[in-house]
Amino acid sequence: MNGVGIDTARAFERIEEAKARVGRAFTPGAQPRAGDIASGATPRRSLDPLSVAAPEGARFVVRSRDGSEAYTADGGFSLRDGALVDARGDAVLGYVRPGAPLQPLRIDPVDRALNEVRDVRLDADGSLRYERELFNPRAGRTERERVLVGRVALARFPAGSRLGAIDASTDRAPDGVAAHFGVPGERGFAALVPHARARSGVAVDASLTRLQDAYLQLEALLAAHKAQGSVAKTTMDLLK
Repeated sequence: MNGVGIDTARAFERIEEAKARVGRAFTPGAQPRAGDIASGATPRRSLDPLSVAAPEGARFVVRSRDGSEAYTADGGFSLRDGALVDARGDAVLGYVRPGAPLQPLRIDPVDRALNEVRDVRLDADGSLRYERELFNPRAGRTERERVLVGRVALARFPAGSRLGAIDASTDRAPDGVAAHFGVPGERGFAALVPHARARSGVAVDASLTRLQDAYLQLEALLAAHKAQGSVAKTTMDLLK
């Protein structure tokens, strides 16, 4: 490939990168990459009791499809076959009791099979809870009791750590860098914001400006190549 082709290919790459930045600006929990200008990411209120916003600098821990751990800032969770999952469908990890290993958080399968699960929600301390309906034969009535499934885990990385992007809002840990794990409200982690979902941390206006600049650079490059070609043609004509 000659110099003209290389320059043009690089210009198109810059355009694609700028277009990706614009897309991330509309993705909940998206984090600004190199070259982006970060914006304030105040959580967006939600009526969903399973939507929560992580504290600043912290991420939720999920298990990706290949079985490895990944980290997301998007707390738009839901239940799938009784398991708490993120927007990608990856299992959300947490602790079923203090000192237990990280594992997917799941509703009791017996309660699900008996259709006894009601009012599932995530609290500010990361607790995944629901109400279980039980029939009290002595009282002759159905009663409810609160059930704690576990607490979602949070992870934080040392300042300056550069995570590897899986998509706009999900990352892998950097090589050789260990995450600090904990639960909301403990071990230096702030509480979650319930009934909320993280906005993108990427500035829309700045991303659009970068995209416009990339297109202008391409136009200038093509115009310069065209002018160079015209000069070369004129020179050849004069030499004939």
